[in-house]
Amino acid sequence: MSNPLKYFSNRKVGLALGSGGAKGLSHVAVIEYLESMAIPIDMIAGSSIGAVVGALYCTGQLKRFKEDMLRFTLREMLSLMDPVVPRSGLMQGKGFVKFMERYIPPHAMVEELDPPLAILATDYASGDSMVFRSGSVLETLRASVSIPGVLVPVRYGERILVDGGLANPLPINTVREMGAGLTIAVNLHPQLKKWGLKKTMKERAIAPDLPGNSERIEVPRGAGTLSIPQKGSGTGWLKAIEKWVLSDKSPEREGLPNIFEIIAQSVDIMEYVNTMLILRFNAPTVLIEPDLIDVMTMNFTEASRIITEGYNACVRMRGALYRKVKARV
Repeated sequence: MSNPLKYFSNRKVGLALGSGGAKGLSHVAVIEYLESMAIPIDMIAGSSIGAVVGALYCTGQLKRFKEDMLRFTLREMLSLMDPVVPRSGLMQGKGFVKFMERYIPPHAMVEELDPPLAILATDYASGDSMVFRSGSVLETLRASVSIPGVLVPVRYGERILVDGGLANPLPINTVREMGAGLTIAVNLHPQLKKWGLKKTMKERAIAPDLPGNSERIEVPRGAGTLSIPQKGSGTGWLKAIEKWVLSDKSPEREGLPNIFEIIAQSVDIMEYVNTMLILRFNAPTVLIEPDLIDVMTMNFTEASRIITEGYNACVRMRGALYRKVKARV
């Protein structure tokens, strides 16, 4: 029986795709599952990997991307890395841009995408969430995935931009501001891995009375250009650093994580805590949470398992998707 109330409410569906590195391959399965249920996606907001998958969907390249990722090897992943002398990051990020050019042409603009897409980055100095609704798709994606310590940040006028997941790892508020009445959010940080132990923790975050103080900045069209840093020198240092890190067997180092693990876990902690705050103050219509706690940030070679879990997470929420979204659109 048709729900008469749906004709008097905002029925536009907004999809918020969270940050989380390789875990974000599960976004592919979520989009495919929504399509199989004939649930429209009227707009998307994404941070980091969420922005990448959102852009691939909006440019019609998601299927080809999925097929390639299912065959993705460690050798290919390593070939995309472009290490530099570590002043602002371990890698330049030009390899990422080159990889994305397989699917998205250099001239593609955010404001021309259909459905509309918002790409989020973070202002390094102020912590403000930067929302891009216009500009080069490839350049804004490069800013959005700038994991601190891993990828060199991107300049935008007088600003320095880093990973969008730092200020807003689950941009539910952004799709609402884009005009969505119904929101579906994909949270890649439902749990936090407790380093060194097999157990996990999923506790209620101790949140202040108000959300964080960071501002949200809508970037106006034509406000400036993004400047992707040029490749530096020292391309052979990464293996030496890794060898040095892994070979340190001194007693004072025993049991401690290496630098790569520290960066990944630190980012996960920030995004987990911020996500808990977001969900406390800005809950979506339906929340989808893939169980991928053991997947490391850069482990893109496990695409099959990650995508499968994205599908399973949707199956677990099928009833809610039908009642709260499908029946109302």
